[in-house]
Amino acid sequence: MTPDDLDDADARPAPPRYPSITAAQRAHGRRLAAIHDMYRAELDGVAGLLAAIRAEMAAPGALAQAVDEMQMTRNFRLFGTACGRDCALLQNHHDIEESWMFPTLAERGGSPLAPVIARLRAEHQVIHRLIETLHDAARALRDAPSADAFEDCARRFAALHRAIRSHFGYEETALEEPLGALGVPI
Repeated sequence: MTPDDLDDADARPAPPRYPSITAAQRAHGRRLAAIHDMYRAELDGVAGLLAAIRAEMAAPGALAQAVDEMQMTRNFRLFGTACGRDCALLQNHHDIEESWMFPTLAERGGSPLAPVIARLRAEHQVIHRLIETLHDAARALRDAPSADAFEDCARRFAALHRAIRSHFGYEETALEEPLGALGVPI
């Protein structure tokens, strides 16, 4: 799967519907979006830094430090996932999804939910690769600042930003009802 595949909404499996879902169950399923909002804010900060560098209001080397300091980068380096382990919701997001939430959804939701879970796992791998390439490009920019190196970082960040927003949107929509209807804790 490539980052461009995340833009193909038709390739994403639709989740099963839960017609008798209650308002409380639906609200429970929406809690995933609150977790994602923390990552969106972090990405918006990097986007602002890129704009400041482009406007020559910040040094290009500041990008490498900002990318290094992103929670998702630190956790990727420590644990091999974009969102880490063992440190509450923000830091163990993908680990919960991959190790606990997805298997619980699969067990309780059965085969109708399996294609959605498989797709989400594949999308996680794309995002992990994009984080690594951005990290590498930011370090290259720090070590040898140039217009080309900056544009490479900006391009890689734009790809990551687009992929994460697309992935989060799909994940939130696809799992809202199953998480609530099947009583999967978040």
